[in-house]
This record gives sequence, structure tokens and C-alpha cells, in this order.
Amino acid sequence: MTLVIPVRGTLGVVAPLLDALEPQAEAAGQTVRVVVVDDANDVPLASGLEERADGHLVLEVVRREANGGPGASRNTGLALVDTPWVAFLDADVVPAPDWLERLTGIVAVADPPDVIEGRMAIGGDEPATPFAHATEAVPPEQRVAANLIFRTEVLRAVGGFDERFYDPARRVHFREDAELAFRLEAEGRRFAYEPELLVVHPPLPPSFWTPVKLARRYYFDPLLSREHPEAFRALNRSRMLGPVTLRRARHDAAVTFAAGAGLTAVGLATRRPGVARAGLAALLVGWLANVVALAWRKEVRPRDVVPVVAVATLVPWAYLASYWRGVVHFRHRPRL
Repeated sequence: MTLVIPVRGTLGVVAPLLDALEPQAEAAGQTVRVVVVDDANDVPLASGLEERADGHLVLEVVRREANGGPGASRNTGLALVDTPWVAFLDADVVPAPDWLERLTGIVAVADPPDVIEGRMAIGGDEPATPFAHATEAVPPEQRVAANLIFRTEVLRAVGGFDERFYDPARRVHFREDAELAFRLEAEGRRFAYEPELLVVHPPLPPSFWTPVKLARRYYFDPLLSREHPEAFRALNRSRMLGPVTLRRARHDAAVTFAAGAGLTAVGLATRRPGVARAGLAALLVGWLANVVALAWRKEVRPRDVVPVVAVATLVPWAYLASYWRGVVHFRHRPRL
């Protein structure tokens, strides 16, 4: 088993993960090869990891000279793997205390699957607020590569991760894990979801601009839909809000907000109060929908209320600009 960890950031980002794995390897009486991929960080990671060289984690650091995103970094690590199994963990997750033991048992069965998907839960001491990005994933409704294991030969046979799902200019990535799952499923590869194979994702440091940046990720939906139209629609249908998909609801909320803003402006400019009122009503409905989306399953503290109100007016524009930029660039309009 080889573990590959792509890192974009400082050594402090990946240190908790390595600290959690070291005692697990020691308790198992085994050494674990870990390939840390330095994705062109400003401060190279190699020197900071030298002090860990004598532990039960056999660390190898490979540096990319150009920032390529997590998909490219995982492919860089994959090229160095010489074991039958390769496991990918994101740098900012922390594996549960029994993660290594459980994984060792899973791959040791007589006929293991081709792909093993673990679970990711939100954890840590800080609350998951609308401004602190935190991810939880329960496959197959959410496909993420933060806790993902493959037969090495299977992953190499399909060409690894698709590196197009990263925008280096904006440093935004999305959907590369779902795209890979769609390719493997189309080939009939066997998946297994292991809910007890757990990693925890602590909320990242909060920022007012986090929801705006996350809205820009939908630039990649036209590419994913173009390459895998049926699988993309099935993924959306796995998460419903009444009769519509959550994906459709998010899109319509942004469209309603923007259309309401435009109609209000036209009504005011042409001195047509009825048009302005209709536009204002649509604007309010779209804005409220975006407020709900931002607060959904998050802890909204009193000090978060005003920022949420403000950022709910920015997210629809960021989403629509990115989504339609993707539609134009990839020449495809998804069916949501």
C-alpha cells in the first residue's frame, strides 16, 4: 500500500494527518510508504519533513514546479507507486484512529473491489459556519478523493485523474473525483463504500470570500456534463429538494436573484412601478434562497448574520459568471 497526499500550502496543513498516521503504523508494526506531492508551494516542503524520516512512515516528497491542482498532483504521486494498492488522502483531513487497520483488513479479503470509498465527516473544535469551508461526503451522493483507495493497475489503466478540472488562474478545482468515478463505473469496475473507513475534515479558517470562491467551482459542471451527461444527471438526482434537484434549486435561486435585479433596474429606469415591484419581489425571493443555501446545515452565530446577508448578494453573481463562462468555454450547457 502506498499513500499519496497532494499538498498546496504550508507544512502545517499536512502535519496533523501525518501525526495521526504515525502511531497507527507503529501500532500495526509496519512501515507505510507516503508520497507527499508538493504542488509548487512557495516554501518547499521537503526540508520540513526531514525530521520525520526515522518514523514508521516512509516519506518521499516530490515537488511539482508548476501548480497543477490536486488532480495533477495525485497523478504525479501515482507515477511513483509500485504497490498493488494506492490510497489518496487530502492534506487537510485527519484519519480516524483505526483508519489504517480497517484499510489493511479491507484490501486483504479474498476478492476486494477495484475502488474503495471511505467516509468524510466534519470535525474539529471550530464550528462549520457559512464562512468556514468544511466538507462531508457519503458516497455515492458525494464523490470526493479525500479518502479514496484504488487498485493501482486499475487507476493507471484509465489514465488517472483528469487534470482539466482545475483552473490555475483562479486556483479553483472541482469535480475531478466525480469524473474519475464516472469513467470507472462506465467500465464496470467494482466500487465498495466503507462508512467505517473514516477521515475528519476540520473546517478551514473562515473568510468572508469563502462562499464566493466555492460558487466559482461550478465553472466545471459544463465539462463534467459534456463528458458524462447521464451520470451527471443521476448524481444531481441523488440529492433532491422536493420535486427538483438541489443543483437545480441552487441554479434557479441565482437566476431569480439576477433576473429580479435586472427587472428592478429596468422598472426604475423606465418609471414603471409595477415592473420595479415585480423585479424587487423576484430579487427578494432569490436572495432569501441564497441566504438559506449559505446557512444550510451550518452554525450561524450572531456575528455571522450581517456577513451572510451581504455575501448572499455576491454569491449569485459569482456563480452565474463562472457557470456561464464554463458553458462558453466547454461549449456545453448542462441539463440540471
